[in-house]
Amino acid sequence: MNEISKKQVKEIVTELKEYYGIKELKLNYSFVKDAKNKIYLINKDYKKITTNLRINQLGLYFINISKDFRLSIEGSQIIGKMATKNIYKMPDKDLKEWLNGLDLETDDNSIGYKLIKNKDDFYGVGYFRDNKIRNFIPRYRRIK
Repeated sequence: MNEISKKQVKEIVTELKEYYGIKELKLNYSFVKDAKNKIYLINKDYKKITTNLRINQLGLYFINISKDFRLSIEGSQIIGKMATKNIYKMPDKDLKEWLNGLDLETDDNSIGYKLIKNKDDFYGVGYFRDNKIRNFIPRYRRIK
């Protein structure tokens, strides 16, 4: 568990602002990276905690930066309220399949990550390519 530098935080925030069309993005948290390049948002006072806790017990999983910037479900909910682009409005008929973890067919032929939105709620991100949406909902979070 390593807190990332202010420069790296600024790069992540700038990338998110540009990609999702966000005018103002202030995340008043420490950004901490684990061994799998997952970034967690943690209260800035986390260093005062003396017990040995795992990072996922301390903070909120926000984004994976292994290859690209892939927001978690909670990350999409934080960013989604402010985003103005790269949002896919999922029809009600597809929502259940999405929550089951299935990839979906779409008429959208764009390439890249998009926030998945249904009504006023965000359900993570999907990767769009070849008229398909790749689902990243982890198995343990899928609804059967």
